[in-house]
Amino acid sequence: MTEVVELISAEASQLQDFLAGLRPEAWSMPSACAGWTVGDVVAHLTQGARTWGEAITRARAGDFNPPPGQPPLRPGERGSAATAQRAIDFRQGIGDAALLQAFGSDYQRLHQVLLELQPEDWHKPCFHRRGVLPIRDYVGLRLQELVIHGWDMRTAFDEAATLSEGPLPVLVRLAQRWLSNTFHPVPHLATPVRYRFDVSVPAPLRQDVLVSQDSFHLVPVADSGADVTFRCHTGDYILLVYGRLPMDRAADTGRLEIEGKREQAFLFNTLFQGV
Repeated sequence: MTEVVELISAEASQLQDFLAGLRPEAWSMPSACAGWTVGDVVAHLTQGARTWGEAITRARAGDFNPPPGQPPLRPGERGSAATAQRAIDFRQGIGDAALLQAFGSDYQRLHQVLLELQPEDWHKPCFHRRGVLPIRDYVGLRLQELVIHGWDMRTAFDEAATLSEGPLPVLVRLAQRWLSNTFHPVPHLATPVRYRFDVSVPAPLRQDVLVSQDSFHLVPVADSGADVTFRCHTGDYILLVYGRLPMDRAADTGRLEIEGKREQAFLFNTLFQGV
């Protein structure tokens, strides 16, 4: 967990440097997060640093109840629209110059909160809108947010942008939870589909995702073949799972190798919808 805390600090620092180098008008560019500008994403990440620090502080004291105005999400509920509006309102209220300063100071405060955690704190329950989590898992999600949303902003200026490599081993583990949160059954799926991920460096992974009409299971790689096999770098695996990598463009540019029927392959982004 010490490594994860330092990764969060490093990602926030690198992202702050990137944002400080942008022209003011660049903050209004559309990001890869649908409906959000670059500035909106900055606002969302800044709000996250504040709420994460507050939730962890409460959790250390034994309080994992929902804070006022933040009810838990119901099963299947997507909270992205309300989250986006809160970020937009926050940005408009504070202005971009003050927002960049707030981003830096809020992540410094969050870093201090994380440094104060003791070994016995990591397993304490902490509130999250999708269900109570141990603090250690909650902290991992903050790294996930920084890395994925950092890419959302960078790709607005560089279509070939990739994820930072340092956090990838952590994000591979978190991707399992993400699949559960984003699964959407499709009634017309007549027979199960077995997707296989053959992921290379820097964090290798071989895993099958067996999807039926109303559920899915992460299972060991079977001796028999899969209906669809995806082969890619770890960073592109993360982007695919998080709904950020357009499958057709990734295949055409060589970032993703697809073996099997393309119709079934492209169904994956319908079954698991990024937010």
